[in-house]
Amino acid sequence: MGHVVVVGAGIVGLSVCRAALLNGHAVTLLEQGTISNPSAASYDQHRMIRYQYGDAEGYTRMVGDAFDAWDRLWDDLGVRHFSNTGTMGISLAAEDYTARSLSTFRKLGIQHEVLDREAVERTCPQLNLPEGSWGLLAPAGGALFASRIVDDLARWVTARGIENRVHSKAMRVDPARGEVVLEDGAIVSGDLVVVAAGAWLPELLPDYAGIPTFRQAVCYVEPPEEYLDAWCNGPCLTDLGPGDNYAISPTQGTGLKFGSGNHRKRGRPSDGFRAQPSEGHEVIRHFSPFLRQADQYKPVRMQVGYYVMDASGRFRVEAQGRTVVVTNCDGQMFKFGPLIGARVIESFDGKQSAADLNRWAAGY
Repeated sequence: MGHVVVVGAGIVGLSVCRAALLNGHAVTLLEQGTISNPSAASYDQHRMIRYQYGDAEGYTRMVGDAFDAWDRLWDDLGVRHFSNTGTMGISLAAEDYTARSLSTFRKLGIQHEVLDREAVERTCPQLNLPEGSWGLLAPAGGALFASRIVDDLARWVTARGIENRVHSKAMRVDPARGEVVLEDGAIVSGDLVVVAAGAWLPELLPDYAGIPTFRQAVCYVEPPEEYLDAWCNGPCLTDLGPGDNYAISPTQGTGLKFGSGNHRKRGRPSDGFRAQPSEGHEVIRHFSPFLRQADQYKPVRMQVGYYVMDASGRFRVEAQGRTVVVTNCDGQMFKFGPLIGARVIESFDGKQSAADLNRWAAGY
């Protein structure tokens, strides 16, 4: 039995804890805030799991494995924090993200349906699309209830005897020695240290000091009453218009969430988690050209998070000495959390090499 030290109690850190426990290891979890931490990028009403991944075949395949990993987690938790709404991307131009996703679906045999503009608008009557647009509907996919998952997973690992060290801010990691130096000067060491610290990573390891961090603010939205049922009973939208716009359905007590890549900007957690009053309207504006009664959509609240993302857009799960660093998530890693946690511990147990783990995580 080994001792696994995990830095960060988000979905990846907690999933590593669970996998380590299931494989007979002792676990110490270090979290700078509370467990669960409302400021963590993992903590939100919902996140989307979807097969639409453009021409990234590796990640599209990985989604199928992620669904299996979630099913195993539901068995452990005794509850299914997921609504299978289906997911749909809207294509507006040749060779755009949705068109590339369709090519990948066909190549890999992913179940799907192609809808013309009229069929999309029957499925989603809240949309008003231009001529020539079409939709790619995947029946498997939808909303993962993120904060419910994190809360229950934290309770599950705690009940099974991990050492939870809350308000224990990591200041420095020595990868070779497998040591974490805390703010109070204490040193925590393990046979394996897994750093899943999100946008706080650059502060912990000099090798990652230059990796870009970004601020993303998503908007919970009140739609017109006429289209509330359409949003509640329709698919999550993976792509709607230029700029990586997506919408997660209001289902099982959650709100309608709009997110846009156009609203991402460079930033770091020390910048704070408050949104400007105008930001909600700015996010909605990216969706407005494609919405009926667009002027009736009202921002309810903003959720601010920070992510690490470099130009590659590929996850990095990198071994250094007795340490594994999980990073470069771009906010996309939640859907893969339990799967990544299992793979990290499999590598620690010698079932997969560190190099193979890194290639797999990068989608190759």
